[in-house]
Amino acid sequence: MNKYLLGKDKFNQFYELYLYSFNRPDSPQRRSVLKERFDHAIVYGIMNEDKLGSGLFSIPFNVNFHDVDFKMNGIGDVMSAPEFGGRGGASSLMNQALEDMYNDGVTLSYLAPFSYGYYRQFGFEQVFDHTRITIKNFELPRVKNTQEGIVKRVKITELPDSVKRLYLEKNHLGGMSRADWWWNHMVDKHPEYQLALAYQANKLIGYLVYYNEGVNFVIHEWVNSNPLSLQLLLKFVTKHQSIFKNFIYESPDADFKADLLEDPNSAKLEVIPYMMARIVNLEDFLKRYPIQKMNLARINFKVEDSLAWNNHTWSLAINDGIVDLKVADELKPDLELTIQNLTKAMFGYRSLDSLVNYGLIKGDVEKISDLSSLFVQEKPQLIDYF
Repeated sequence: MNKYLLGKDKFNQFYELYLYSFNRPDSPQRRSVLKERFDHAIVYGIMNEDKLGSGLFSIPFNVNFHDVDFKMNGIGDVMSAPEFGGRGGASSLMNQALEDMYNDGVTLSYLAPFSYGYYRQFGFEQVFDHTRITIKNFELPRVKNTQEGIVKRVKITELPDSVKRLYLEKNHLGGMSRADWWWNHMVDKHPEYQLALAYQANKLIGYLVYYNEGVNFVIHEWVNSNPLSLQLLLKFVTKHQSIFKNFIYESPDADFKADLLEDPNSAKLEVIPYMMARIVNLEDFLKRYPIQKMNLARINFKVEDSLAWNNHTWSLAINDGIVDLKVADELKPDLELTIQNLTKAMFGYRSLDSLVNYGLIKGDVEKISDLSSLFVQEKPQLIDYF
């Protein structure tokens, strides 16, 4: 029996530690939102006598990675009471959660770090960036009117199923395949959100999730299926020019696209390191990975990882699109790398060739380049937060 699993009867203690650890005020809404996560999560904790000393969530999700579905557990609300700190409680829970993920057939894990260095010791690596784009109201681009299509404005509580379907259609760069309960969680957590829905011939072609924050018009999520939806929703945004001073969009796409603006200097850009990822089951990730070439001469590479089942020399070959992968600890590797650097490369965040240039990978340069060409080159995108 797993000694770290918390029963559902421990919610009150988990909630109390959450409020104290993250300095949050109590409210019925905050309690209800955390209870939603608690009910859908695998909850871990260590008791300090009659009080909860450390705790965390491991929430089962699915992600779409270049049209391949992978199980992913999101780690959240990692916390320890100050009087219980320094005893390795959170570390014990993290290690147990990762072991349980592997045993449950989970391939990947994501988390939002309070410290990138702290979570790198558990094999996580930063692979998601956001770009925060800010434009003053007087510098908004001019958008032509169109007689085609319409925009409807509704509350987030009126979220239609067509929005969920459109999100899933456009989500394929490692983002979450949102279950209904997670959509409901977003609505409950952010009742201030609003929706702008773009339609063409009664079909949803795009949407905005947005809210106002004082003088700021803030776009949380923006999905388009064609140029018309972009035009309609951009026109909708600019119609707020007289109401708000600043227009802010935090995009999961790291590509700024400043060249598409009439004046590239009109927008202020901030690149924000976002969430981290971890390969929990390397064998499964490699065998079902969306490989970018049909053939690869055999390469032996050693992966350094704290997870014993990943910490091997792997022998990989591709023949007519068929992956041939096996453990080959007896062989001399062509290259050596950490699980963190392999995660960067496999997620398309930074290529193996680039990592060689920074001295982070050692080995046969030609073999490294061959292996690098196997991986996707487009950076991953993640909107959600947990």
